[in-house]
Amino acid sequence: MQKTIRTMRDFFTAEDGLVTVEWVALASALVVGAISVGWLVMTDLKAPANTIGTQISAAAKTTPGTAAP
Repeated sequence: MQKTIRTMRDFFTAEDGLVTVEWVALASALVVGAISVGWLVMTDLKAPANTIGTQISAAAKTTPGTAAP
């Protein structure tokens, strides 16, 4: 009986598992945040990236010393 009580007391007072749970929660929050930021950046920059790509393609097709149309 004493061993069971001691084991239960040790289980409830140990912080090793809690620290692990905190690190897992922190890491998952960082991953979700990174995915969210990446999604926001990619969707908001699609039109400007296409414009820049078009301008680069037009500049690559022109002869040196002339302006792009």
